[in-house]
Amino acid sequence: MSESDRILYPKAALKQWLGRGAPQSSYNLDEFLKLIEPTYQAYEEYIRRCVAGLTTVAAQRAALHQEEDITKLREIILKLVPFWGLDGGAYADKETSIQLERQYRESFDQAVSAARRSGQAPALPDSTKNDILIALEIHRQELENDGELDDWVKECVSLQRQLRSEWQMDADRSQQAAPAMEGMSL
Repeated sequence: MSESDRILYPKAALKQWLGRGAPQSSYNLDEFLKLIEPTYQAYEEYIRRCVAGLTTVAAQRAALHQEEDITKLREIILKLVPFWGLDGGAYADKETSIQLERQYRESFDQAVSAARRSGQAPALPDSTKNDILIALEIHRQELENDGELDDWVKECVSLQRQLRSEWQMDADRSQQAAPAMEGMSL
């Protein structure tokens, strides 16, 4: 990844865009949206991979009859989808948003049901695990930037820690796998 393609975690990105040494001291809305668009497109892609990965995690739990986390994972996914505009966001009409959200919900439910029936679920490669942890960190920082969402931040941190522990991945390892990501703090 080249220096111009560098993707920053939200705290570091805000500092770069608005902090001391920023290219401009102020922006109009169109300029700022153009500035942040590539970063937020990258964030959205991480979130998409996270949603798919968390669906696989839930299917794995279902295959092992570990039901206690499945509802929580479904709830988290269904919060991520509208927050990040995966339901079409502001650019989609209400019916399209409802349909896209339903697709995520049904995809999750089908994966979990199939794993329960068969007792098998797809493997989760380390790269996907890392993408999930990166996306949860992006989401956590974005929530903190928004303020007022303390319970959701705690939920996000709790899930990160749980998965990192289960996968025996430490914060340093997930950062090393994504060297262009800056501003991570756990």
